Amino acid sequence: MSSSTGSGTVLIADFVNVDAAGKVNIIGGGIQFLGSDPESGLTAPFAVYVNIAVSIPMFDETSAAVEVVLVDTDGQPVSVPSPDGPNMMRFNQDVDFRHTVRPDVQQPPMGFPGTSNIVLNFPGGLPLPPGSSYEWVVMLDGSRLCSTTFFVPGAE
Repeated sequence: MSSSTGSGTVLIADFVNVDAAGKVNIIGGGIQFLGSDPESGLTAPFAVYVNIAVSIPMFDETSAAVEVVLVDTDGQPVSVPSPDGPNMMRFNQDVDFRHTVRPDVQQPPMGFPGTSNIVLNFPGGLPLPPGSSYEWVVMLDGSRLCSTTFFVPGAE
């Protein structure tokens, strides 16, 4: 699937979830400045919400590789420490954009956009050095689709 057939939205919020009906619940959305705790070295808790919509031209072109990666100001993937060593902040998944088939509900016509919601929750924050900018980048089949930038301020 070509990224020219897709559009995306990514935002940072205090809390995000997708309920059983597929509705997205966002609290405190649109964060650009992510606070941090100097004692723990962790940012404030946050969530990343990604919505991707694609046109589905043919039945055999309904899936795509989606990747969400955190990069620094040089565009390099960010790694954070973990018990097993550095952990790159990169999440990828093959997504099938077909609509859920239910026998009692009429299906939309071919070409009707398929969508996917992705939520990454960081309830404990992340160990990101203050005084730096970062960017969450969303890729669709290896092509950049959208991004959002944020800053982690430090004490002066």
